[in-house]
Amino acid sequence: MKRAIELLNSKEERAKTSGETRRDFIKMPLALAAGSIAMPTLLNGLVVDAKADRNGDNLTIAPRYYPLNHFTPQVDLTGKLAVITGASRGNGRAVGEALAALDVDVIGTSRNPAGITNPPAYPLLALDITDPSSVFAFLAALQAHPRFRRHGRVDILANNAGRIVLGEIVPLPSTDFSFYLAQRDLAIRTVYSGHVMMTNAMLPLMQQQGYSRIVFTVSIASYVSGATYPPNSFVDTYNSCKAALRVYANNLDSALGAAGSSIRVSTVNPYFVNTALTQHPHPIYTQPVNSGGLSDTDTAFNQVVTFLRQLVANGLSPTMVGDTYTQLLRMTGPEQNVVVASPREPLATRGDNALFNQQILAENQISAVPFVCGG
Repeated sequence: MKRAIELLNSKEERAKTSGETRRDFIKMPLALAAGSIAMPTLLNGLVVDAKADRNGDNLTIAPRYYPLNHFTPQVDLTGKLAVITGASRGNGRAVGEALAALDVDVIGTSRNPAGITNPPAYPLLALDITDPSSVFAFLAALQAHPRFRRHGRVDILANNAGRIVLGEIVPLPSTDFSFYLAQRDLAIRTVYSGHVMMTNAMLPLMQQQGYSRIVFTVSIASYVSGATYPPNSFVDTYNSCKAALRVYANNLDSALGAAGSSIRVSTVNPYFVNTALTQHPHPIYTQPVNSGGLSDTDTAFNQVVTFLRQLVANGLSPTMVGDTYTQLLRMTGPEQNVVVASPREPLATRGDNALFNQQILAENQISAVPFVCGG
């Protein structure tokens, strides 16, 4: 592990003194423990890398942690209609249940509502955001639904559906290249462009004046490329799409405001949350996997997937995402971008603040336009 830190922290020394590669770092054993991650040495290495004071920077970051400890609602959500994509489990279900508890009429979506063994109390309509015909069919079903007919409009759109994308950034010889490209394309439609399609399809059903909100479940991963942390090359598609989604959401808010619309747009960016995100068969894989969602030949892939599964299994409660949504939606002037996490233990560890926060600082050092402190 000491060597792994040296590889991570010193690109120059790595080039001069070692023939090892980024994949050699990834292949090194990761310290995994049942229900938790024992990685203090690696995280300390990230801290050293992130805080290396090349330019006298001494930079720190100040995430806008949600849910807020002290919150006074400004808007009553009673009787409003919310549409939540991907609402059968995980973060989407937590959002749906949190809103329903505030007397919001909720309509959720799922790719396969009939296959949900423990469905939520609110209705689920079929929707695959990657498929235009499914989006059009959903719009027809939504407008025919008694809850929509009672309101005649949608007050809240929660763009939450999504899947993680796992695979080698450069496909290994055993991977069919057409499959690799098709899976990456599916990922883009699932994590990014499907939300763009869904949003534009829903906008005509939302008030342009009065209370209307659009919130996207994005990710803290949208704030890092992963370039300073080698295992992130296995989720480059996911990180890239999440960053694109946040850019879209922020520009949508600006464009709607410039057009005189009262629709407000926010993004919610969770740190690691304990959901089924990484559990097989939920991910989109860009390389062949077996019945357990692992590779029969790629050890590096298996170590990264196992690592991610452990992080997610030890993550924050999805209720924190639900509470964040309800706070933003009850503000007269909601913040545009917030994160779901906490600076306090044990939540800071469960969300793995250090893993992301130090990457953000480290990537500042490789930016063409870095932030610095002082004159």
